[in-house]
Amino acid sequence: MRFQLLGPMRIQPAGTPLRIAAPKQRTLLAMLLAHEGRPVPVSSLVAEVWDERPPSSAVANLRTYLMRLRHLLSPDGHPDGERLVTSDGGYLLRVEPAEFDLAQFEASSVRARRSRERGELEAAHDEYAAALALWRGTPVEDVPLGPSLREVVAHLTERYLSTVEEFTEVQFALGRHAAAAERLRALTVRHPLREGLRGRLMVALYRCGDVAGALDAFRTARQALADELHVEPGPELRRLHQAILRREPDVEPPGVHIPDRRPRPRQLPREPAVFTGRSTELSLAAQALLRDDPPAAPPPHATGPATPPPWAAGGGSRLLALHGPAGAGKSALALRAAHLAAGHYPDGRLYSDMQGCAPELAPLRPTEVLGRFLRALGVPHGDVPATQAEAAAVYQSMLADRRVLVFLDNAADAAQVAPLLPAGDGCAAVVTSRPMLSTLDAVHVSVGMLGQAESVRMLALLAGEARVAAEPAAAADIALLCGHQPLALRIAAARLAGRPDWSLARFAERLRDRGRRLDELQTAGLSVRSSFEASLAALKECPGKDVAMRAFRLFGAADLPEIGLAHAAELLGVAAEEAEAALDELMKAHLLELIGADRFRMHELLRIFAGELATPLKHATPL
Repeated sequence: MRFQLLGPMRIQPAGTPLRIAAPKQRTLLAMLLAHEGRPVPVSSLVAEVWDERPPSSAVANLRTYLMRLRHLLSPDGHPDGERLVTSDGGYLLRVEPAEFDLAQFEASSVRARRSRERGELEAAHDEYAAALALWRGTPVEDVPLGPSLREVVAHLTERYLSTVEEFTEVQFALGRHAAAAERLRALTVRHPLREGLRGRLMVALYRCGDVAGALDAFRTARQALADELHVEPGPELRRLHQAILRREPDVEPPGVHIPDRRPRPRQLPREPAVFTGRSTELSLAAQALLRDDPPAAPPPHATGPATPPPWAAGGGSRLLALHGPAGAGKSALALRAAHLAAGHYPDGRLYSDMQGCAPELAPLRPTEVLGRFLRALGVPHGDVPATQAEAAAVYQSMLADRRVLVFLDNAADAAQVAPLLPAGDGCAAVVTSRPMLSTLDAVHVSVGMLGQAESVRMLALLAGEARVAAEPAAAADIALLCGHQPLALRIAAARLAGRPDWSLARFAERLRDRGRRLDELQTAGLSVRSSFEASLAALKECPGKDVAMRAFRLFGAADLPEIGLAHAAELLGVAAEEAEAALDELMKAHLLELIGADRFRMHELLRIFAGELATPLKHATPL
């Protein structure tokens, strides 16, 4: 048996269609069909049949109508074959999806949308065509309608028109503009106030070369809106009209969306399994990267400039730049922030380790990274431009209309990353580096050491909470001896995890020996000493490197936790201006920290490392 609602209601067994002449029975049947196998309460059926004005005999009359319908729909009288059945919730009509045009329409529409999303436009075209072919007019147009059915008809009509608009998008993508125009002409007559249909008709005619017809479609729409609603066409329809007047080559109707089948790379490394603290830095990072919230100025206790980022005045991509000393956990913090913001950048997440902090590796050239990113974005290997300028131009063009997050880790300097920063206002970038890349228009966040409580918490998460809870004083000592440096803490926790027989007190005692502390703070693949060597290698490239290197060794040789500028100049045997320049270079490399007017401090682990490189200076005394 076939049941059809998408047009005049029709019930057709294998032979001749059933004739249901009584209007109230037709209303009942349409109401049951519209609920697609769900029970309909008696009260709802009564309100629908008598349009909320039932007589006193309504329920008895309703049962009579339903009995006649049951007999028509189940002619053999067998209980198992009954279509209309009574349930606790009222009455329901048993209809299989394959028998019902509305169910078939919904199934074909779903398949069409899925094919369209996958970019399978021919398959989508055929499914949309099959879905729309089921419509023979206005739903249940020959049935008296009550309040519920009036809503059903309005809802189904909207679904039909939306499906036509989706189908038109596919037709446009396949270049079938004439076929689209033919259907749209008829629909705009029946639905003269629907601007989406008018816009699509204008585009279909324009792409067929009928400019006059496209302009006439706009005039007709404008007149209908003025006559019926006393309003002008909406801004999108007016913009389309102007584009056609200017004979622009590429015009799109309002709201058209053709599926974007471009690759969406997902290159972010795995988020750190253990992460603690950094609430202030994460807040600044989130404000910079989350697209729906404009970044706020950094709180007073945060380091880094509080100047508004470039997009505060409108336009420009969002750029977050994290800088800090070796081992401070910049990459872990940046990864945490990037994963938190990833959902705001659905078109891709690009990642590259720029190798600017590894002395054994040459920093990557921007051209090499551009090539990698372009291939990830879908450019065939042979089509990647050879020159940096051309590759950068293609890269920016590909990102212009997309929302992509670019993560550039371990940058050497601003020049290395500048060609890789997206220009489009839908994109964002995260850059980590040891020196502050002050020439970048970014939200700059300084990443320092952890606090005492955060350091102990990291040890507990990595080495075992029960173990730390059993020896809280020893855990605090280890955190202090690691200088609250995240890298040192991770290594210490890894050493403890590998030696469950060690007490925390025993390991703290090993760390107290300054001569072997850096040897203790290394494990497979991780070394505090190696991270310092990378920073020192960068220092060797700076102007006045000889004095800067002597100043670095000075802190180690004399074991000076801090020093004043005048005393440093005296110990170095140079003028104050030359000493200040050398100390500035140490600060840029995050080998030294400014703590007051012309006073400087070096982290204890760095002093130990400096001491390994230096001959003790007998006359050096801290001020």
